Amino acid sequence: MSDVYRRYGVVLGRRARLFLRDDALAQDAVQEFLTMLLRRGEGMRDAESPWRWMCRAMDRVCLDLLRRSKRSRDAMPLDDLDRVGPAPGVDAADRRAVLQSLERLNEQEQAIAIGVFVDGMSQGEVAAELGLSRVTVNKYVQRIRAELIEQLESNPSLPTEEPS
Repeated sequence: MSDVYRRYGVVLGRRARLFLRDDALAQDAVQEFLTMLLRRGEGMRDAESPWRWMCRAMDRVCLDLLRRSKRSRDAMPLDDLDRVGPAPGVDAADRRAVLQSLERLNEQEQAIAIGVFVDGMSQGEVAAELGLSRVTVNKYVQRIRAELIEQLESNPSLPTEEPS
């Protein structure tokens, strides 16, 4: 377990801070993830891609914490939390809007939005990960994108670009 923490703790902590936008909650999420890993670590060992499994598990832990808190996490600006930026091939404006709007999406939409707009997964990869058809994922992506565009247009205070 300590080996997993040494290898992946920093990256998983960064991922948690992106979702939760709160350092203390992010630390709680990493601890909860490690506890879950101790109890159900066979999922990671049996996974085709252990790293992808850990990312999905951390996402679920963070989404659970967000649901439990029932309030928006805007205490820290994204720029302070994420100096690395989006994954290659991920549109920075879409990614920023998704991260700021996660609480407005239902659980399935959150998982799809995170996979496509934050992690840079293809719609086919997200479909396989969530057990949905690619067509269903495509419909969700189009709906999420339209909602995000509407939010950006109706709220000009949301940034539309990553700062340089």
